[in-house]
Amino acid sequence: MDFEQLSAQHSNMIHSIINSLHIYKDRDEFYQVGLIGLWDASKNFDEKKGSFFTYAYGFIRGRMLIHLNREKKLEDRYVPVLEEDWLQVGYEEHFLEKENLLSHFYNLTDKEKQWVILRFYEGCSNKEIAEKGNLKLTSVRSCERRAMGKFLA
Repeated sequence: MDFEQLSAQHSNMIHSIINSLHIYKDRDEFYQVGLIGLWDASKNFDEKKGSFFTYAYGFIRGRMLIHLNREKKLEDRYVPVLEEDWLQVGYEEHFLEKENLLSHFYNLTDKEKQWVILRFYEGCSNKEIAEKGNLKLTSVRSCERRAMGKFLA
C-alpha cells in the first residue's frame, strides 16, 4: 500500500488524536507531525507484534506529545515582543545608558567592559570593534564569549 492511501485511510485517526490532546493552535502543523509519525510507524511496524492501527495510534500520539513539549518549551523560553512595544520603550532609537548597561556587567575586566560599551552602547559590530582597537577579530570574539558567559552565568 502506498503512503497516499495509508494517509487517507488514517486521516480520521490523526484528527482524533489532535482532538484528544486538545490541540487548538497550529492544527495543520500537528497534522503534518501526525503524517510523519504515520510514515515512521509504517516503516517500523512489525506484523508479528500486533495490529498496525494500535501501533500507529501510539506512535503518532507519541510524536505529537514530543512536538507539543518542544513547542511549550520554546513558548516558555521566548517571549514575543511586538514592534510597538520596542517603539514605546525607545530601544530602536536609543541605546541603553552606560551606567545602566554596565550595572548588568559588574564582574567584567576592563577589556570586556570596553567590548560591552562598543557593542551595546555604540552599536558596533565585532568587526568594527576589531578595527577601532586594532585587534584581531578572533580576540574580539573571545572577549565577547567571556563577557556574555559572565553575564549569563
